[in-house]
Amino acid sequence: MEASLRRKHEEIELLEKGGANEDDINAAKAKYRALSNEYAAFSKAMNLPQQRERISIDGRKGVDVSFGKQAEKAENPVAKSAESGIIYTGDGRMALEYQRYGRNKDTLVNKTYIDSGEYRRKFDNATENAFVNKSLYDSAKASLKHRSGTLYEDMYWIDGNSGKVIFSVTDSTTEEGIPYTDSIKRHVKASNNIITIHSHPGSMPPSASDLNSNFFNNYKLGFVACHNGRVFGYTSDEAISEELYTMYIQKYINEGCDDFTAQMNALNRLSENYKIKIWEVSHNG
Repeated sequence: MEASLRRKHEEIELLEKGGANEDDINAAKAKYRALSNEYAAFSKAMNLPQQRERISIDGRKGVDVSFGKQAEKAENPVAKSAESGIIYTGDGRMALEYQRYGRNKDTLVNKTYIDSGEYRRKFDNATENAFVNKSLYDSAKASLKHRSGTLYEDMYWIDGNSGKVIFSVTDSTTEEGIPYTDSIKRHVKASNNIITIHSHPGSMPPSASDLNSNFFNNYKLGFVACHNGRVFGYTSDEAISEELYTMYIQKYINEGCDDFTAQMNALNRLSENYKIKIWEVSHNG
C-alpha cells in the first residue's frame, strides 16, 4: 500500500511539472487522498501500524508520503510476491489465493462438462483471435483434466498473434502456485504480446498476485480456468497493493461473505482506484 501511495504522489508531481490540466491534477490528488484515508482507516480498524516516514522528494524535506520501492517493468519483470498465487501478510501469515491451504479439499473436475460444447463456447469470444481462443480452450481443458483432484496448477503462455503455445509448465509441485523459474523468465523476456492461462484448483477468481504478475511481465491478457468450470479474464496496467487487497477481503469476510464473494468484492473495489479489469468469461459472449 505504501508503494501505491508513493506512486500516486509522484504521479501528481509529474502532472504538476508537466503543466497538466488542473482538473487532471485535482483528480489525481483526490484519488491519492482517498487511498491514503482508506489505508489509515483500515490500519486503525485492523490494528495495523502505518509504515510512513518523512522523506525528501526532489530536495524538498518535510513531505509526508508513504514510502516503498516502486516496481519498474524493465527492472523487475516478475515481482517476488507475484511468483505464485499465494500471498503472505506482513507477519508471515498466509492469506487466501488468496486460497487458504486445505480450505478447498474437493478439487475434482467434472470432465464431462469440460468436454461439453457449453464449456468450449466460453472461449469462442475470449479474444478477437480465433487461433488464440482455440489454444486457450485446449490449454484449459488439458490443465483441468491433468490437475483434477490435486492442489497443483498448470500454466500456459500463448502468442497473442499466432495463438501458438510459447511455453508451458505442467509439472509444478508447488501447491496453488507457479514459481517463475529462470526458464520461464527467459521465454517471457524473449516474447511480447503474451496471453496467459493457468488453472485454479480452489476455483477462485484471479488473485492480486495474478494481476501483479500480468502487469510486471507486460502480458496482454490473463485467464484463469477454475476446477469448477468457471473461467475468468483479467488485465492490469498498474501494480496493486496486495496489503490493501488482503485487508479488503478480511473486511468482507468479517461482514459474512464467503471466500469467493469476499475476493470478488475486493477486486471490484480495487478496480475503482487501480487500472485493473476482471470479468467472468461466459458461453453467451
